[in-house]
Order: sequence, then structure tokens, then C-alpha cells
Amino acid sequence: MTLRKPPTATSSRLAGRLVALLILLALAGVGIWAAVTNQQVTLVERARFQDLEHESPVEVGDLTMNLTVDREGDPMVVFLHDADVAGSILWDDVVASLPEGYGAARLDLPGFGLSSRMPEPGSQHTVAEMGAVVSEVLSAAIGRPVLLAGVGLGGKVAAEVAVATPELTSGLVLIDVDFWDSDEWVEIVEGLPWLGRAFTYTFETGGRFALERWAPHCETGGWCPSPEQIQERALRVEIEETTDSIHGFIRTESASQVPSRLDQVAVPVGFVHSTQGEVPADSVQRLIDEELPALTVVELDVSRAHLEQPGEVAAAIVNVAG
Repeated sequence: MTLRKPPTATSSRLAGRLVALLILLALAGVGIWAAVTNQQVTLVERARFQDLEHESPVEVGDLTMNLTVDREGDPMVVFLHDADVAGSILWDDVVASLPEGYGAARLDLPGFGLSSRMPEPGSQHTVAEMGAVVSEVLSAAIGRPVLLAGVGLGGKVAAEVAVATPELTSGLVLIDVDFWDSDEWVEIVEGLPWLGRAFTYTFETGGRFALERWAPHCETGGWCPSPEQIQERALRVEIEETTDSIHGFIRTESASQVPSRLDQVAVPVGFVHSTQGEVPADSVQRLIDEELPALTVVELDVSRAHLEQPGEVAAAIVNVAG
């Protein structure tokens, strides 16, 4: 019978050194990748914001807000997009599905679409501050109560407007808004100071996985962007400080907080829930139980209702408008 000798201290040290070496090599590789990616951001984002042509620009302090008025009418519906570099271009089909006589306008939130970039993290990226900016735009450019329709971040901002400036809103339609969402691993890594900038570019703006995250279900029968929408998105990606602006938003911890007091919303509210999407049913039920007991919910068996079933979303807007 042969007895095995216990591992020696020397072999243990060698194994530890090997593991440390592998970790150092991995960190060095990530660092090189991040440096190259950050350099690519500078090369891609070369368009000067001040040279852009805006159809209906609205100046709010030192911000230029991009407002697109698709058509005049009553009621006027103002659409607010999610946290997406593309901004309001993804509302095309919902706007086209509204009944004749309805007005429609789309507003790019600060830092997104064709609105001013805000490269530094801070209070300007919070829902409260965005709501204040949107309220100023509505007051200056439209001047009468509007029905606000918002998806994701846009829904949070719309709810904030309804709470803080109720005189500007006649109704509220929330599409796939999770007021209690938590960050996934991608958002956590994107929030890192230097490395996160490279990840933000890679997953959110012009990098390798950005278009896949923009239309994740295209190849399996879900929504696919049109060539025109892809081109419009590309133009927004090329604006200087685009990645820094979205990175600043992600780094601002309070950017995803619940608006002031949802239970103080006094206008009719509808909710469109994509049951195959990222918003869990528990969040919708919590919204009813804790904040909006009179909420009307429309459930659609899709991933992103405003893209996959725009006609149903338009019908929900009509229902809230009365």
C-alpha cells in the first residue's frame, strides 16, 4: 500500500501564484480592451451638437430640447421614450395608430435622442429634474394640458410631471414602467467610473452588442427596426459626448427613483403591461396596491408592447383620454 504525501507548501505557493498571474492577465486584457474601446468612442462621436438641425427646438436653461410635433389635434398626446440613445423615434407606429383628430408630439429626454448631452453624473439625470425640464417644455411649446404616454424611464418622468405640475396633464399612460426595478449585471458594470464608459459604448450606443440590445427579439419573430430607424439611431450615436451622457445617467444612482408621490396623481391613469417583457407582474400589482388603486391595466402577450402591438397601445391611450 502506497501512501500519498500531503501537498507541500511549495506546490501550494505555485498554485497561488498561477491563479494570481491568470487574474493579472485577465485584468490587463480588460484594461487594454477598455482603452481601445474608449478611443473608439472618440473616433465615432464626432458630430457637434450645436450643428444639428432641430425641427422644433425648445430652450430650457442651457439645454436644447428636441420636440417633434407630428400633428396638431385635441387631445394632444406627448410621448416620452425609455432610456435609449435612439430617443423618440421608436414611437413611429404608435403615433400612426392614433385616431384622426388626435394630436401627437414626441420629446427627447435630456441626454438622449437629439436633445442636449449631459456628460457628468448628477441631479440633472434624476427623474425629478427631468420632469421639471419636461414641464417647462410643455408649458412653453404646447401651453395646454396634454395626455402623457411614457415607456420605461419616460413613464417615470411622465408620472413626475403629473405629480409636480398637474395643471399640465390631462391623463397618463404608462407602458412597461417598473418603479421598483433593480440593476442587472450589465448596468452595474456600466456604472463603473472608467471601465463602465467602455461597457456603456459596447452595450448602449455604438458598440458590438448595442443593436442586439436595441432589438433583442428581432431574429425570433419580435420587433425589428426599419432601415430608416437604424439610420436615425446611427446619427444620434455619432453626436459628441453621447456615451458620456448615458454613462453619466447610469452613474447617477437616483436616476431610477420613484417619482415624488405616485398616490397624488389626480388624472386618469392607464398601464400597458407586456407580460413577456422585463417588468414582473408583482411590480404592476404593487403599483395598484400601494399607489394607484384605480389603475386600469391592459396586458399584452408580447415583450415590448409599444413596438410589437402599437395599435393596442394607441387604443389604451384613447381609453384614458375618454
